[in-house]
Amino acid sequence: MAQLDDRALMENLAKGDRRALRVLYERHVEFVYRVACRFAGNEEDARDITQSVFVAIMQSAHRFRPDAKLTTWIHRVVVNRCLNHRAKASRRLRARLTDRDFEEIPAADQDRPDRVVDGAERVARLQAAIRALPERQRVALLLSHFEGQSYDEIASILGCSKKSVESLLVRARRTLARSLSE
Repeated sequence: MAQLDDRALMENLAKGDRRALRVLYERHVEFVYRVACRFAGNEEDARDITQSVFVAIMQSAHRFRPDAKLTTWIHRVVVNRCLNHRAKASRRLRARLTDRDFEEIPAADQDRPDRVVDGAERVARLQAAIRALPERQRVALLLSHFEGQSYDEIASILGCSKKSVESLLVRARRTLARSLSE
């Protein structure tokens, strides 16, 4: 089974062969987990997303087109799962938070002259700025810069044109530059 290519494995999976899912999992789990970590921002959520991605692959294997690139299809599944996960988490958080919760958040102490920004703080600021981007800009940025996807692949994953991807990336970079210069 391990010697089969991804397309043949997907065909076998569509026919109900769960051994094919195991091989696909072994081949692609690191990639899926890495993308999920970047989107989710924490390992626990990334593990949940990774698991749900492979459940989705198993359930929708019959819809995979053999002429499509499997990694692009998996990227689309991962992105959709990440966006769904984030939307659910946001709804749960909004349901739990009250105005009182926001009153208890201390103001940032920016007047301390002894405060030194080290590498870890800069990374944290960058991560926070990326998480604050609008969804489609963040997805395009993560796929382009961290996953090395081409504009065409990103367009396919997001279901938009290559020109839209270019625009999303320009806006994302501008927003990041503004956020990080403040």
